Amino acid sequence: MVQNLPQPSLEELAVRVQTAALQAKNDSLSSEQKQQALLEKQNALTELITVLMERIKTYLPKPSSINSSYIYEEALQDVLLYICKNIEKYDPEKGSVMSWVVFILKRKKINSFHWLNWKGQVTSIYKDREYKESTESDKNILDGYCPPNLNNPLPSEKLIAFIKEDPEGLLANTLFKNNPKASFQTILLKRGEEDKSWKEIVQELDLGATHGPVYTFYRRCCEKFAPYFKKHLCE
Repeated sequence: MVQNLPQPSLEELAVRVQTAALQAKNDSLSSEQKQQALLEKQNALTELITVLMERIKTYLPKPSSINSSYIYEEALQDVLLYICKNIEKYDPEKGSVMSWVVFILKRKKINSFHWLNWKGQVTSIYKDREYKESTESDKNILDGYCPPNLNNPLPSEKLIAFIKEDPEGLLANTLFKNNPKASFQTILLKRGEEDKSWKEIVQELDLGATHGPVYTFYRRCCEKFAPYFKKHLCE
């Protein structure tokens, strides 16, 4: 009797892809061996993505509304493409593959992810020192202004356009330490549109030696102007 072998875990598949990728780059191997390693990498990567998609359907279920479904598909395409190109960056000691997926969605600025209603299911314990500057308490403008359970999620492009327009002038007139170069509007755009780190923002705007004060200003303004954004964007 032929016994069905247990399906390898996502973590095992990821390590297989990484191992094959390293072998394919090993100059001590023959051309034939490298080709075999490339084939193994492709097969393992295909299996990884197939299993991952099934897991995602359960862990991050597809929203019911048409608009949300489109954003959902866009977010998943982005994250799967990133995984295929950067599988070597996955570290099993830092967390599971699914935790890594959520980590990528949150930290790699796949902005459409933030507009989906995950009903509290989305968590991530994947740890990466590369992102120590952006902690879980770091507010993202694409998270907070409109609740993520709206029937018609707002595209990030429309939000950025609203920040630039600032119809009541509130964002442009709110300054960090009365510095005309450092309005809340400018800081929002550098964070949300240009994807600048706090260190880069402080350096570009000449705001001091550390990013702590401007980050505190940013958080307070996020809370202060939440009704302003909801008034114009979420009705």
